[in-house]
Amino acid sequence: MPTNSEKLFSEVVLERRATKDFEPTPVPDEDLKKILSAGLRAPSANNLQPWRFVVVRDSEQRKRLRVAAMNQPKIEAAPVVIVACGDPTGWKNGDMEQMISDGGAHGTIDDAAAAAIRKSVSGYLGGTPGDGGGNAPDWGIWTTRQTMIAFTTMMWAAETLGYDTAPMEGFFESKVKETLGIPDHVRVIALLTIGHKRGEDRPFGGRFPMERTAFDNAWGKGIKL
Repeated sequence: MPTNSEKLFSEVVLERRATKDFEPTPVPDEDLKKILSAGLRAPSANNLQPWRFVVVRDSEQRKRLRVAAMNQPKIEAAPVVIVACGDPTGWKNGDMEQMISDGGAHGTIDDAAAAAIRKSVSGYLGGTPGDGGGNAPDWGIWTTRQTMIAFTTMMWAAETLGYDTAPMEGFFESKVKETLGIPDHVRVIALLTIGHKRGEDRPFGGRFPMERTAFDNAWGKGIKL
C-alpha cells in the first residue's frame, strides 16, 4: 500500500506530463535514494544490469551539462539530472562475476549454474554482431533496451513520490561524455530531469486509440477491450 506521501501509480500514469521548467527546491537524499533504488531493481536480461547512472546535482555541473544538452534550460533549472548510460562491455569486466557472486549469496546460483551462465552469456554477448557465427546482439541496442527499463522505472518512481520529470533525448553524446568524464565505450542513452515544476505543465495532447497501436494476436488487427 502506498504511504500518505506517495501517489497511486494508476493516477500518475494519467497525470504525468513532460515538465518544461523547474523550481530550484532540492530533492532530499532520502527521496533520491528511493528513486535510484527503484530503477536499480528493474528487470535485466540475465540479471547483468549493464546500466550506469550519473546523478548531477551540482549547479555548476548542471550549467555545463546544459550546453551539452542543446542548451535546454530545464537541465540547469532542475535540481537533479540523471544521465542514463549503458556499458556494453560491463558483462566481461566484472558485472557477470558480481552477478554470479550475488546469486550465490542469495542461494540462487550454485557452481553448476554459474558455469552454465558463463557459457551462455559469453556465447551470446561475446560474438561479433553480423558475423554469422551466432546470435550476438548489437551491443548498443542491447544496452539501450536494458537501461531504458531502469530509466523509465526511475521516472515513474519520482512521479509517485510527488516530483515532476522530463525524459530527454536531445543532447550531444560526445559533449555529455566530455562534461561528465564518461568513458568512450559507454553509451549515453537518455537524461531525466527531476524536481518540482515551475508554472503549469503542458496540456494533455491525447493518445492514439488502442485499436491503432495494439494488435490482437498478429500485426494489423486492432485489439478491442
